[in-house]
Amino acid sequence: MAMTKRNILVAFEEYMNTAPLPSRTREGAAEKTIKGYVHDVNDFLQWWKQSEGEALTIDALRKDPFSLNKKTIQDYVNYLERSVAIATVLRKVSSLRAFVKFLAVSKVIEHEPMNGLRLPRKAEPEPRGLNDNQRARFEAVFQNPWIDKTTKRKRSKEIEENVVRDTKSHLIRDKAIAFLIMYVGPRVKELFQLNVSDIELREKSGSLHIRKGKGFKERRTAMPLPARKALHAWLELYEQLHNGYGKDAPLFIRLRGNPGVRLSIRAIQNMIAEAGKRARIEEPVTPHILRHTCAFMLRQAGADIETRAKMLGHSIETASKYGAPGENEIGKAASLLDYVEAA
Repeated sequence: MAMTKRNILVAFEEYMNTAPLPSRTREGAAEKTIKGYVHDVNDFLQWWKQSEGEALTIDALRKDPFSLNKKTIQDYVNYLERSVAIATVLRKVSSLRAFVKFLAVSKVIEHEPMNGLRLPRKAEPEPRGLNDNQRARFEAVFQNPWIDKTTKRKRSKEIEENVVRDTKSHLIRDKAIAFLIMYVGPRVKELFQLNVSDIELREKSGSLHIRKGKGFKERRTAMPLPARKALHAWLELYEQLHNGYGKDAPLFIRLRGNPGVRLSIRAIQNMIAEAGKRARIEEPVTPHILRHTCAFMLRQAGADIETRAKMLGHSIETASKYGAPGENEIGKAASLLDYVEAA
């Protein structure tokens, strides 16, 4: 007996209760997810009936399985693009993939009608960094040591002095880490791998050597004054704490527990997050957010896209994602030509 549209949906829903989603390997899905898939497939079947003049049934597909083909489904995608948001189109296509897989598993069709579809691309959100106000808040956090004053019992004067000295040391190191990421833009893994020999500080300039960046690419980049000052203070303290250091020594080290051991990526991430909380920045602050901040500051300062890409170890395509220049930046660029009139 031929199945009706409802029968197809019932069979599909039963299949979805035990089958994996197209994007997963585990079996089964949440009830709400299954209802969403069934709703999307129902919309497709209604469109099919309006377009073809008759319902899509199991019997009809068994007689002519190739009636469900790439051209038909592409027509449906094109129809959706004219009426709903891109995210909705992509969701409905995902539901259709599950439906087509159900038909294949049920031996109703043996071909793949969704290969090579032209799908709309969802616009990627512009990378986000700290704005000028947030950056000012964040930097201000590193002006004074982070002393936890909530203790169960009163500290002696000697212990208090040790706590203050210890927290000052942490502040100097942590400021160097934060300012290096925010003003030079290394990835957190790149920063973690740095040795003292990868830093070169001069009176009016400085450079950072990334030996093993993303894709194992090597690069050198310059350091602006805020990063140089913070690093200089840390290296001075580093030398005092360890009576000097070798060139192959890790740049950022633990100050407690096993002092001298390279500081972990997790410790760096936690420190940056804590600084963001202390600055009362609502959104979580991460090393990657600070790297985005560096990219935005370079763009606002007028650095061209090729220079930004090289400094940050980006491709040109990635560097272009940091937004188009604003009116202030365009005005600043135009002012560069104010006094170049030839005659």
